[in-house]
Amino acid sequence: MADITVKQYKAIADLKVTEGSTEWLAEAVGIFCNLTPDLVAKLTVEELERISEIVQRINDPEENNQELQSIIDYKGKRYGFHPNLSKLTVGEFADLETYCAGGFFDNINEIMGILYRPIKTEGGNFYTIEEYTGDVYPNHWDDLPMAIVLGATNFFLSIGVTLTTDLANSLVAEAKAT
Repeated sequence: MADITVKQYKAIADLKVTEGSTEWLAEAVGIFCNLTPDLVAKLTVEELERISEIVQRINDPEENNQELQSIIDYKGKRYGFHPNLSKLTVGEFADLETYCAGGFFDNINEIMGILYRPIKTEGGNFYTIEEYTGDVYPNHWDDLPMAIVLGATNFFLSIGVTLTTDLANSLVAEAKAT
């Protein structure tokens, strides 16, 4: 996933053909390898099958289990993942909720712009990020490796699972106490 960009991943998600079909595979190879449809059509079936083994790993949860990268270097700047999600501002939270509800891939640039912002100060493992302004920069994150996006997504999913488990355990303990 380190070599696959946000733009490429979005293009794959937007394909209008049946996933796993030869047509889907040919289009996916074209997207990932930056090949024209004419060049893809000249591949042998054996070459396409060999490449397909790599492409199929994209949907493999084991391959997509990326860790959160708190600090990233991107387009000549250092960006930090929001250092304290429990202190999201109302604007950050509302926008994040709206963009997530509107479709992750459709709003991935906006979501990443909320979660990762330029670092103002940094010392050791600590950093501060620029304040959230709500400004939207379409396509800003298109060249970002999907491994970074998946790391942020996995972080949120793990928090959700933990909170759900803690809530369920709390409710069970409360029910037993009454």
